Amino acid sequence: MRAYITVILLLVFANSSCKKETISDTSSQKLQGSWRLLYSNASSNALVARDSQSLEILKFDGNKMLTYSRDTLISKETFLMALKSDHQPYLVADSDPWNPRIFSCNITGNDTLSLRSVHSNVHVGRVYIRVK
Repeated sequence: MRAYITVILLLVFANSSCKKETISDTSSQKLQGSWRLLYSNASSNALVARDSQSLEILKFDGNKMLTYSRDTLISKETFLMALKSDHQPYLVADSDPWNPRIFSCNITGNDTLSLRSVHSNVHVGRVYIRVK
């Protein structure tokens, strides 16, 4: 229930600003394509490098977010981008509509994607690099 309310609040904040912004369109367009996992962190704040053998790829295709491990599709979900009052884009993945996953989303230099969970107290995060 808490996650459902969070999604509604994110959407309300995104639509209630005085000045309309097109952040969801541009952020979603920047996400399109494939991203390879470089680092992730679990319970500590230290980033752990992923070995090239695991080869996890996150692919954004339209409003679909696909996760591959060694060329095998392991998850498929739809996503949307939302803008909160801090003007930071948030990615909302809805594989479970009653408990959506929400990430702060940051793209730097058009080739590095950082996703950080907003539900976790330890703010689990992942860093990806664009696959060319």
